[in-house]
Amino acid sequence: MTASGGPFLTLSRREMETVTPEEALSHPNWKMGDKITIDSASMMNKGLEVIEAKWLFDMDIERIDVVVHPRSIVHSMVEYNDGSIMAQIGVPDMRIP
Repeated sequence: MTASGGPFLTLSRREMETVTPEEALSHPNWKMGDKITIDSASMMNKGLEVIEAKWLFDMDIERIDVVVHPRSIVHSMVEYNDGSIMAQIGVPDMRIP
């Protein structure tokens, strides 16, 4: 799975102590509703997506990786048993994926 890293990707742990809700709602790539934007800024959405993938695809959690990809061009990737990888790639816009 891919994750943009949100608006706080480059902040230190110390800097994270002073972030505001307004800053969290300022996602660099996506225009989403407030809840999903906050979940994205905190990476909570990735935790939920990992849980979903585990149960929907009956996968061991160890087989699911999250890759931080700030440009958000790769929306998803699947690695097959033979080592080949298929990716869904496009502009950072969630209307298609």
